[in-house]
Amino acid sequence: MLGFLCALAQPSHAQQHSTTPPAHRPALFRVGAGSALNGSGDYPVFKTYLEYAPQVGQQLRLGSRLAYIGNSHPRQLRDGYSIPQEYRAVNIEQEIYWLPFGAGKVVEFGVGGGVVAGYSKQKSYKAAGFNSQQEFFYTPDNTEGMHLGYIGSLYSDVALNPARTWRLGGRVALQHDTRGTILPGGQLQLSRAW
Repeated sequence: MLGFLCALAQPSHAQQHSTTPPAHRPALFRVGAGSALNGSGDYPVFKTYLEYAPQVGQQLRLGSRLAYIGNSHPRQLRDGYSIPQEYRAVNIEQEIYWLPFGAGKVVEFGVGGGVVAGYSKQKSYKAAGFNSQQEFFYTPDNTEGMHLGYIGSLYSDVALNPARTWRLGGRVALQHDTRGTILPGGQLQLSRAW
């Protein structure tokens, strides 16, 4: 009788298993900075971002970023003439990363793809030169407004401490949007797991 009462008082193995909390999968908070090449104007632009990258399973991560991209790079011509060139954008970027070797390793590698939405302002030109009287001219090509696009990237980072909460690495990406802007580039990124 005592054995029967003890058996009732102890939770079954199935009950113990169901109340066990799932393993903690820390999200990464990342800050990145580097450059990209404005493929529409062929000049370098600065890119910086903040990213929230939670782990989903053992081989997936989401990457939600708020990014700023910009630079002014006038094109210099002969006799001291120049044409204004400028690109500024604020983007919301969403990627899904596939981690073929798993998440949270000493070295983590990911392949990502996703979408971009943002607002950009660009100064460029359609034509430039000197007319028959040797007077300088250029035809502006300025755009401003919302854009949508896609982005693909590769990243790799390495743990900086034994708990693997701090990570340092690099990321290369290619972005293309509805305004015809192509931005290949690379950034260094520092990550902190929470």
